[in-house]
Amino acid sequence: MSRAKTTFEYADNWRSTCKRGLKLMPFCTCNPFHGRAVYVHHVKYSRSPLRRLLGIFLFHSPRKSVSGCEIIGYDAFPVCENCHHNVYGRSDRPNSVHYTKVWIQLGGLDNHNISSFAWRLRIKFWFWVIVLHLGRTIIKLFKRKKI
Repeated sequence: MSRAKTTFEYADNWRSTCKRGLKLMPFCTCNPFHGRAVYVHHVKYSRSPLRRLLGIFLFHSPRKSVSGCEIIGYDAFPVCENCHHNVYGRSDRPNSVHYTKVWIQLGGLDNHNISSFAWRLRIKFWFWVIVLHLGRTIIKLFKRKKI
């Protein structure tokens, strides 16, 4: 007989998901001028009913607390140490993703960012990814090949 998960547990593929996310956006999502991203922040830990249904079809167990189906740039975001600041899941720093006004601390898997903040992170993330990769492409085009 299986019982409900009460402890926090990351999916087995979380490390590889983080590596892919940090490769896609190596700088802080909140502000790339903060420097390198060192953490990958979840905006919500538990899966929505739709994501659970999709997880079943993809053979990902819906009992996992952190699904393993996170999408970098939608569910999780690379951030710098300062922007990920937290003490027991809370922060008094306004620029932190765990700031009391943007992070709802209900316990365990019910912790999450407010919707408007999550969407702001999504928009910032994709804006900076496009700028970063477009800039790299332009630099490569104009870079002269050495003979």
